[in-house]
Formats: sequence, C-alpha cells, structure tokens
Amino acid sequence: MSPEELSDAIIEFEVKNNVNDTALAFSSHLSVEKLHAMKTDEAKYTMEEAEQVLDYIQANS
Repeated sequence: MSPEELSDAIIEFEVKNNVNDTALAFSSHLSVEKLHAMKTDEAKYTMEEAEQVLDYIQANS
C-alpha cells in the first residue's frame, strides 16, 4: 500500500466512523504523532506501525 493509500484509508475510516485522530490512535495503540505522520506521508513511522493501524481499520470497518 502506498503512503497516499494509507492516508486515504485512515481519513476514510475516521469520516465513516466519526472518530478523530486521538481516538483512532488510542484505539489502535499508536501515538497521535505516528498517526499524523501516516496521514501526512512523513517517514516517521515503521511498516509495522502502518500494518497495525490497517489491521485495526480492517477489523473495525
């Protein structure tokens, strides 16, 4: 998954489920800073962290 697709998936999930970055970060056990890095395509997160948030999104969609 490209960084743009990751960002889009996060934003789509937040809009669809009416959650903000803080709630998603807490629920997926990531820091808000990591989630922001994923949404803005900064290289401050690992592939494991990206997979962690994607796993959460898939399990809760």
